[in-house]
Amino acid sequence: MEPISIEIQHPEVWNLSARISADSITYAMHSSMDEGTLTFGQFAFDSPDQAVHKQLEAAIYDNRFFLYDFGKRRFLIDSTRFVIVPEEFTAGENARAEKYFRNLYPNDKSVVAVDRIPEVGADIAYGIDPAIDSFLRRTFDNPPTQHALTPIIKFLRQKDIYGAERKMYAYVCDRCLEIVALRNGQLFFANRFDFSTETDALYYIINVWRTLEMNDSDELHIMGDKEQKKALLPELRKYVKTVIQTIFPAQLLKLGKNAMIAPFDLIVIPLCE
Repeated sequence: MEPISIEIQHPEVWNLSARISADSITYAMHSSMDEGTLTFGQFAFDSPDQAVHKQLEAAIYDNRFFLYDFGKRRFLIDSTRFVIVPEEFTAGENARAEKYFRNLYPNDKSVVAVDRIPEVGADIAYGIDPAIDSFLRRTFDNPPTQHALTPIIKFLRQKDIYGAERKMYAYVCDRCLEIVALRNGQLFFANRFDFSTETDALYYIINVWRTLEMNDSDELHIMGDKEQKKALLPELRKYVKTVIQTIFPAQLLKLGKNAMIAPFDLIVIPLCE
């Protein structure tokens, strides 16, 4: 990982969002006072013999801008171990959501965090590597975390006002596919899939569509990486009657020309708060 130098004069008016995955940390940051300031990038964890938390530490300490005293700092955890629990099962209590996680993953040693998403009637309980959790807490003074699915779900709930009663959304980014399905604004499916080729992504999308018994009156929305969308759209339209490209939020254009190619899940976080 080649370090980079980014100088920020007044970090207290800047927002940083970063997604921590098994193979990288991806970041996006911008000033809340000045338009056109968005910058983003990614540092790959390319040492298979070294623990992920050690490579995360190296990426952050080698790139000191991560340590600026930002006005807001948020971390997304791209955890493959999570469970989505209907709100009526948890009654808003994190301990109940954690219990479902422990039942599903009885031997997991992760630290369990819970995102409450009452607007869609569900909670997400997810695991964080204890070493990563400890590093983040001591380095950034207990920073807020979310599961990588959470900002996408929140953003889509805001959009889920017009159109069909049932909508399925497919978000593709960094060879990861996140699928969210809403019925009258309430969540009835969400999951993530890693894929190697667009053919794999197509398989996952169509398989979920059929498993959920979606029909011709329902809508499939696709969003995310431009090139991957371009490859998937004509193939999806062979199987699904209504396939729609999600319109990029106009309010994000003030971040600058890079907004259209920036990590979507990171830059929509402020819209969901």
